[in-house]
Amino acid sequence: MAFPYKTILCPLDFDENSLVALDRAVELARHFDSSLILLHVLPLVISLGEVAPLAGMYEDQEKAARAKLADIAKQKLAGLKHVEHVYVGDVIESILNAQNKHQSDLMVMATHGRTGLARVFLGSVAEAIVRKATCPVLMIRDESPETHTEGTKDLKAESGQTEQTCD
Repeated sequence: MAFPYKTILCPLDFDENSLVALDRAVELARHFDSSLILLHVLPLVISLGEVAPLAGMYEDQEKAARAKLADIAKQKLAGLKHVEHVYVGDVIESILNAQNKHQSDLMVMATHGRTGLARVFLGSVAEAIVRKATCPVLMIRDESPETHTEGTKDLKAESGQTEQTCD
């Protein structure tokens, strides 16, 4: 691991949270003059007893993912050194393999913040990455102030509390 960070890995699943994480990774890359590695993983899902799909079955999805990464890079990474990769396989193992292969100094990724049964059944990619990565991992959770404030106002209204300001 090197500080300042020279290589930052940013896994993307193309949802809003991962794009927010990318924005933070771009800020860090610009600040440290780092190169950025964008990674998208196409999950390879095989049930017990199934035969692995032929590699050609993922060609269209891989081509679409590469095009989407290129589009995102064009919009958000102007002037930054960067590379784009698409892996096919287990999401956690693919991210960890990319981190090891590219010797990234920092990983910046989104977390969905699932709790309870959703986390038990869906697992937590973010948690597994934090436990197994060999570099620091910065988790970004999209909590916009508007959403957080609205929830607070609703709770205060239910409890009968009011906000007071001092002039």
